[in-house]
Amino acid sequence: MTRHWLLRLQPPGDSTTVPALPLAALVTATHVLGVEPVAWAVRTADAIAADIVEQVPAHGGGSSSLTTLRRSTESAVLATLLLLLPSAVRSVTALTEETREGCREFARRAIPLEQVLRGVRLGHAHLADALAEAVEQHVRAEERLGELRRVNELLFAYADAHASQMAETYIAERNRWRGSDEAARRAIVDDLLAGRDVEAEGATRRLRYDLARCHVAVVLHCDDASATASSAERLHHAGVSLARVTEAAGMLLVPAHKAGAWVWLAFPDETGWPEPGDLRERVVLPQGVRAALGPAAAGPAGMRRSHLGALAAERVAALGGEAPLCDYREVRLTALVTAQAEQADWFVGEILGRLASEGVRERQLRETLRVYLREGRSLQGAAQRLLVARNTVTYRVHRAEELLPEPLAAIDPLELQMALEIAHGLSGRTSEV
Repeated sequence: MTRHWLLRLQPPGDSTTVPALPLAALVTATHVLGVEPVAWAVRTADAIAADIVEQVPAHGGGSSSLTTLRRSTESAVLATLLLLLPSAVRSVTALTEETREGCREFARRAIPLEQVLRGVRLGHAHLADALAEAVEQHVRAEERLGELRRVNELLFAYADAHASQMAETYIAERNRWRGSDEAARRAIVDDLLAGRDVEAEGATRRLRYDLARCHVAVVLHCDDASATASSAERLHHAGVSLARVTEAAGMLLVPAHKAGAWVWLAFPDETGWPEPGDLRERVVLPQGVRAALGPAAAGPAGMRRSHLGALAAERVAALGGEAPLCDYREVRLTALVTAQAEQADWFVGEILGRLASEGVRERQLRETLRVYLREGRSLQGAAQRLLVARNTVTYRVHRAEELLPEPLAAIDPLELQMALEIAHGLSGRTSEV
């Protein structure tokens, strides 16, 4: 058996999964396996990651943490396919570096080891099912039983070695992390974010940041795009740049994971925080860095409030195209009504009908109708906001109404406005006018 069936693997026809692994790793695997089997591995790994997060929610924790998990599952699935090839030279006990880094992050986030290992078991069970289905599809009937036996033997050995090395990596990182000053600072931050009481004066000394001030939280994420500086350097530079531009009285930066950081900027009061448009004009983020900003809020409780707002802004930015800088003040309605993303999609489709389509023309008509309603149905006000002629607004509003499932007057005004705001937020907040 030469296992040619591995080279015939294909993802589902509607698969559009974007890989989480760096391009170099994908190129190496593609050279051995081919384009379609690698795409199958990426799609399978994405489903595994989603399954793990659903059944063990602690593995989640935001878009950056999910990306780290997806890198780990992608590298593990690709390593398994390469091990299944008769010419495999990799040891079945070897753990990929992406999996090691994911495990180290679990330790830094204090996810219990038993939950980490449960995720490993879930992942291998899901992969075993996917490979069994592939064998059924691509291997001749008289050879299937023997091939399934060989696949299961290898998977069992790999899963056993995988779990053992994961535990070793986790324990080593946990011990290192617990002994560091960084861990002590992170413990205070975790208490604040969990809403637990902290001794403000002692926490201020340890964090070297005044908890009594007004705070604006920032969630930073750094892409793997090639750059001259490391992720840590770019994240720190982004935090310092925001503090300098906004003339903050203090800054606290806490590493969240390998590619992300949490920042708090301190101000005497809320009046010191610039408007979103002013920030975009003045702040230049390093290459590959995105920033999501929370609302200004005071005191220890304000640190938590602003951070939760920044996480919500980060989620909306990811849904709408991941703009480099997303301010909670601009997307708070979208953040609120898209907490259940699938239901938000249904709502927009039901209210807007064909106007919810993602064509350039539909986005233009939606934006015009949204601004028209925001301006109290004033054609002149909408024209001034959109920088177009009044007759253009009239024409677009009529065309938008033709795409709605019901006449404009028959739709609940609040529901229509909310549907348009959701679509606006999830389209990256940019539309041609």
